[in-house]
Amino acid sequence: MRASLCFLFLAAGLFAADKPPGDLSGMNARELHNRGTERLKEGDLTSAEEALRASLAMDVDELRPPALHNLGHVRFGRGRAALGGKTSADISELTIARSYLEAADADISDMKDQIELLDKAKAEKREPDYVPATAALGGGISTYRTIKKLIPKEEAMVAKRNGIIASWTRSVGDFRGALELDAADAQAKANAETIEELLRALRLETQALEETIEAQRKKLEELREVIKELAKRIPDEHLPQSAQGDDDDDENFLPPERQKPNDGKGSQKKPREGDEQKMTEQEARGSLEGLKNEFGRKMPAGQKDGPNGTGGKGGKPTDKKGKDY
Repeated sequence: MRASLCFLFLAAGLFAADKPPGDLSGMNARELHNRGTERLKEGDLTSAEEALRASLAMDVDELRPPALHNLGHVRFGRGRAALGGKTSADISELTIARSYLEAADADISDMKDQIELLDKAKAEKREPDYVPATAALGGGISTYRTIKKLIPKEEAMVAKRNGIIASWTRSVGDFRGALELDAADAQAKANAETIEELLRALRLETQALEETIEAQRKKLEELREVIKELAKRIPDEHLPQSAQGDDDDDENFLPPERQKPNDGKGSQKKPREGDEQKMTEQEARGSLEGLKNEFGRKMPAGQKDGPNGTGGKGGKPTDKKGKDY
């Protein structure tokens, strides 16, 4: 199968889901090569790679160049599938990561300004304005927690991209190997050069993402320290609730002496909508006592159970009006 990368670009939408490789036992090198080529055309990359590698292992010289050529397509296709059918990574991933670094810098600047204003008011024996300070603190904590949750996702992106880089690097090697064995394979040469260009771009962007993640880690440390400094200057009644931790992040930015005590059984988080909720023993007892009081009462004589004279507060039944049917 001597096809250019253009063929694979056009056929990307036709790729089928990979199926478990069939039984290859008893097949000779040519049969294996043909099986791999057919599976590649069908988009079954797993079965195609299995058959082509088995064909290569039999070391039949005339089949080695086309088998390597087709393996180049298989390994390029794997990387492309991991990118959702694209030939480049989503630039928005890096853009978003960098935008949060900028947001962190802005929050740090705002919080430092508020620290300065609060300290100045205290030095001048004036009542500080805690409203903007509380807002700045809440914004800083929100950015801190967003970045903290974002970093593991970004690391997963880097891991995926490194897998694609490895697959495409092998693809280049396959095409180069096919060209060494068959100097007339111009398509193998063109494919190798095209993938090398894609690899350069992917490596550069992945490296930039890795550097941004490292910068985010350092920025988290800076954010944490500024958050703690500002929180020290704000009285408890003006602190945002997020300073004590939230449902998703138990990190508390207050010194131990200002942290709210718990009951010794861990933090009591506010249940989210849809979560299973349980009553405490005290709440359960109180509820049962209420039920006893409600259903244990006797009704006054002459009253029936039901509304409008059939219960409740009693009274005569309402006369029916109109025709009976």
